[in-house]
Amino acid sequence: MGLKGKRIRLVGVGAAVAFGSTLLAGTATTAQAAPVYYQVINANGINSCLQVNISGGKGNLVLGNCDRSAKQVWTISGGIFRNPVSGHCLDGNGADVYTFPCNGGAYQKWTTISSTSKKSIRHDWSGKFLDGNGALGANVVFQPSIETASRWVIDQV
Repeated sequence: MGLKGKRIRLVGVGAAVAFGSTLLAGTATTAQAAPVYYQVINANGINSCLQVNISGGKGNLVLGNCDRSAKQVWTISGGIFRNPVSGHCLDGNGADVYTFPCNGGAYQKWTTISSTSKKSIRHDWSGKFLDGNGALGANVVFQPSIETASRWVIDQV
């Protein structure tokens, strides 16, 4: 066998070794970033956070004592506030605000407004704002304008 034949054989061995190491190590995968969790703190009161209480298909939103419990933890991505434990997202129909199983629909899209740490949270579909009076146990509702709505601090936990 000539030099050319040996070179072809060596290239073939190198390819086999590379293929075998891929089988042992597995194929390259793209790493997914770990989710970032937040609490949504009502700036009108002392230590009151957006909390979901699930009953039936909908979740009721109230202000709870900020304790970083699962019902107060949210992921926020693309304007969607998701409670990972319940699988519910912040939702509303323009009259009532609540949570519902996440579906990516128009009722589940929100925008935070402000460049400071205290933000208004606007429901994209209705244009109304998320509001809580700061008192523990108070229901979270819609307000028609930014002037009457709560300010919220979105804090990473």
